[in-house]
Amino acid sequence: MKTLNYFLLLSFFVFFFSCQPNNIIKKTDTSPDIRVLLAEIQQKTTIEFHGTFVLYTEEAAYDFGHKNSSLDVSLIKNGYKLSNPNRIFSFRKEDAVRLAPKDKTAWFTFKNRAYKGGILLSVNKNGLVQVINKINLEEYLKGVVPAEMPSANPAYLEALKAQAVCARTYSLKKMLARKKYPFDLYADVRDQVYAGLSVETPLASEALNATFGDILMYQDTLATVYYHSTCGGLIEAAQNVWHTKKFPYLQAQQDVLGNGFACSVSPLFRWKRVFTLQELDSLFYLRFNRSLLNQVVTDTTHLVFQAQVLNRSAQGRVQKMHLSYGDTSFVLERFDIRRFFSSKNTGALPSLFFELSSNDSTFILTGGGSGHGVGMCQWGALNMSQKGFKYYDILVNKYFKGTYLKKVY
Repeated sequence: MKTLNYFLLLSFFVFFFSCQPNNIIKKTDTSPDIRVLLAEIQQKTTIEFHGTFVLYTEEAAYDFGHKNSSLDVSLIKNGYKLSNPNRIFSFRKEDAVRLAPKDKTAWFTFKNRAYKGGILLSVNKNGLVQVINKINLEEYLKGVVPAEMPSANPAYLEALKAQAVCARTYSLKKMLARKKYPFDLYADVRDQVYAGLSVETPLASEALNATFGDILMYQDTLATVYYHSTCGGLIEAAQNVWHTKKFPYLQAQQDVLGNGFACSVSPLFRWKRVFTLQELDSLFYLRFNRSLLNQVVTDTTHLVFQAQVLNRSAQGRVQKMHLSYGDTSFVLERFDIRRFFSSKNTGALPSLFFELSSNDSTFILTGGGSGHGVGMCQWGALNMSQKGFKYYDILVNKYFKGTYLKKVY
């Protein structure tokens, strides 16, 4: 019988060391409405109404609620259909449909989440039905702030105020940039997480009320702001993460608080990920649909996995990496690196702030932080809040130096 021997050779080389147009924002009397993309659907999906909603079509308006408390949304040839046991409506793919609550107490559920506001339906260029939540900006933020940051501890109030200002500024910036698009923001990490009514908390709402209408400005324009979970002690410059221009207030810096790092309280301040040969082979299969462990057996099979860091930012985050496995080589950049080194249990690699090492037949990444590292470090802000910092100190004196607060409604 032939013997199959696998050898994992792990070698590495360690070398150390989202842009929107700048628009002038005008003061308004009220908080505007925002359009948030909840989903793009291909399969039949149900919207359930709690209270009365009105469906507006070209011909008439129809009430939904009570006996007509739900609508199934599904694709049909050249369009889409809304239906329930009592009614069927068919629309062409170019038709946009609006459902609006009859009063402020009405709400709806979609994909097991509850939302305030109205619903816009349309078909995108890929033939999928877009389900868009049209809602007042401040009501929207009530479903963003507690989804993005812990909001049960009263000691976190100032950090939540800082998060509220960041989320509001980010939202208004996107609204200005996407005026001609069918929606303003995604409801997930492509923009900021929006989880609707179910995540609202009194403390987050208090933070929003206390900062009502407040945004960050730089000179005479709306600031470009970003935030992330944990910087690991080092804030990254925006231009090192995305292909964007250089912002004076989004530059690299140490995130120091007292004698330590501000985000040292984060559970992901430091982390380790260990991959076996079998796990690396599975990751390779996911990317290239090819497993070298299932190749034809020879007397001795050498499976070589090599990793080389080609480029790091000045703060030490990996920007480009060369990987080779067997007879295949490829180069990954930025988030693709995090996506490749993913895990079924923990998801994508927490950050690009890591070093490489090997131990027998395992490949080890030892790193720190979670997220892209640009702008406000959320765990750093939470720690500062506990230490007595005010939200304006956290924003304009720490994470976005050179900006200032302005009330726009």
